[in-house]
Amino acid sequence: MVVVTGKDKKELYLGYTTDKAVTPFFQEFLENLEQERLMKSVCKRCGAEYLPPRQHCQKCLSECGLQEFTEREAELRSYVIVDFAPESLTSRAPYIVAIGEFPSGLRLTAHITNAMSMPQVGMKLKLAFDRIDEKKITYKWLV
Repeated sequence: MVVVTGKDKKELYLGYTTDKAVTPFFQEFLENLEQERLMKSVCKRCGAEYLPPRQHCQKCLSECGLQEFTEREAELRSYVIVDFAPESLTSRAPYIVAIGEFPSGLRLTAHITNAMSMPQVGMKLKLAFDRIDEKKITYKWLV
């Protein structure tokens, strides 16, 4: 994914660059992620929750606010093994991208980084954070 902000072009690795964000909403998300706090969004009108957060509700189009998301354990719902990666991730191929579902019902997509065998739908996942370099941080699944 490439994000263009003014003259700068920054590439994101299934995560986020901690440089200045495009909107104050996203900037707040990044500042919390920098502190290894994952934020969800909650619609101010209908209460719908989103993870990763979105600024506007998909259901009623109202504004959402950020709240800390504290759940750390999930269950594997789906995964894919990526053999042919985009150019920015070719050094990591093959890798696993997985969807984990938290007890609250919210789902999150991230890499599984420590799999020693084939993942199994239903297995337990643990959310962790990974600092890629001084300006990039992401979240990941551990099994």
